[in-house]
Amino acid sequence: MPIYEFQCRSCGYIFELLLMSKDEMKDVRCAKCASPDVGKLMSAANVAVGPSRSSTSSSTPSYTTHKCKSGSCTQINLPGHTKS
Repeated sequence: MPIYEFQCRSCGYIFELLLMSKDEMKDVRCAKCASPDVGKLMSAANVAVGPSRSSTSSSTPSYTTHKCKSGSCTQINLPGHTKS
């Protein structure tokens, strides 16, 4: 049962909803102004990781923001994860 994140295109309010089926998606309305003009947002994943095996990695997640073609991009650095 996924929790979806939406943003109202009318008032800009961001809210989350637990939807039990895809059929409920068509009935989503803004939780603030009740507008049906809402867009689904891409949410950051919530990831649980085990203890780090690397002595050089941080024990807490961090992020780095930099400029890219679309404006700004964010890179999430997870503990124990190394890029190969």
